[in-house]
Amino acid sequence: MSANSSYNPISMTLQYLKNFIKDRNVASIAPTTQATVKRVCRAIDFDKAKVIVEYGPGGGVFTRHLLDCMSPDARLVAVEKNPPFAQSLEKSINDDRLIVVCDGVERIKEILVQHGISQVDYIISGVPFSFFSEDVRHQLIKDTSSVLVPGGLFLVYQVNPDGLAELLSTAFTVGKPKREPFNLPPLCIYTAEKAAAPN
Repeated sequence: MSANSSYNPISMTLQYLKNFIKDRNVASIAPTTQATVKRVCRAIDFDKAKVIVEYGPGGGVFTRHLLDCMSPDARLVAVEKNPPFAQSLEKSINDDRLIVVCDGVERIKEILVQHGISQVDYIISGVPFSFFSEDVRHQLIKDTSSVLVPGGLFLVYQVNPDGLAELLSTAFTVGKPKREPFNLPPLCIYTAEKAAAPN
């Protein structure tokens, strides 16, 4: 079954608006565009990816694209703090490779342990770092790096990227940010790589 089989962009936009009004942790009024999703995911080698984690999947635009591209034996862990979004993902996507967790991304280490996962290949995040305190931001970057395999990538798209490059550089090698002006709202995309294991 295709992960996109139940995708309805109009109903998803309405869902975003509803959750944006009710939940201060929802940062966007509309789902990410398909063009942006493909641009962010361009860095993923889906043939080699065994475990991918998604921080803040929202309505599941990235989730569906990832599942459509992933290998049959790969797994996707979607960590969503907003209960309506998490419940919608579980109901609308029928795929055994998907694990939906209704929790905060700051608990990523505990979440992975609970699901028997030691390390992951890629982490994609749309969670606004500006919503966290400084201490939580630094700890989340540290924990994110610790669960990635050597050479793993942390792919981040943000509305407000202020200070993000400096934050990411505390644990990753950070590529030049890319602007995505045609998204609503416009986004800044970062590719951060964990150092490869020494020979």
